[in-house]
Amino acid sequence: MKMMVVDGTVHPIAGADVFVREDAPGIAQLADDLLAFIPVYCNGNNTLVVTSRGLFYLPWRCQWVKRSMLQHFSISQRDLRRACEEDLRVSLYVPLAIPSADVVYAPLKVREPFSRNDGAHGYFRMDAIVAADVISPAATRLKIADVATIDVLMPRPKVLSRLREARASLILQGARSVPYPSV
Repeated sequence: MKMMVVDGTVHPIAGADVFVREDAPGIAQLADDLLAFIPVYCNGNNTLVVTSRGLFYLPWRCQWVKRSMLQHFSISQRDLRRACEEDLRVSLYVPLAIPSADVVYAPLKVREPFSRNDGAHGYFRMDAIVAADVISPAATRLKIADVATIDVLMPRPKVLSRLREARASLILQGARSVPYPSV
C-alpha cells in the first residue's frame, strides 16, 4: 500500500495507527525496521514513523525518537556531531549514522515549523529511498521503499547533497579505528 505524505496533510493519515504512550512500541522494537521518522502536528507534536509494514504515529517528538535511536545503539549525539564537524565540516543537520547497523538517516525538511522550538526536519534511511523526483523548484518527492511517498520542502540538488553527506558520514564513521563513545 502506497501512502502520500505532503506538507499540509491533515493528520492522522487514514489507516495509520495513532499510539498513546502506554501502547507505543519501544525503539528496540523499531530500530531494525525504521525507514523514516518525521515530525508532525497531530494533537500536539508527534512523530510519523515509516516502517516496511506501514505508517503509524508515536506520541513523542521526533527529537525523542532520534535520541532514543542513538541510545539504543550506544552512540553519543554530541560525539556524532563532533565527528561530522571533523569529517564533513557539517555541524547543523547532522546525519544519523549508525555504523554497527550499517545504516544512516539523512535529515530533510518536511514542514514549516509552527513555532520556534517546533521540528521541521525528518530523518530518512538512505537505503530505503528508491527515488527523489523534482515536483517544484523548492520541493522534492521521495519514494520510501514501497511504503510511502513523501514530499520534502527542499530542492532536489539540496536533497542529493544531504544524501551524499549521509553516505560519506557512514563511510567515515565505519573507517574510524575507535567507535563512538557510548552515551
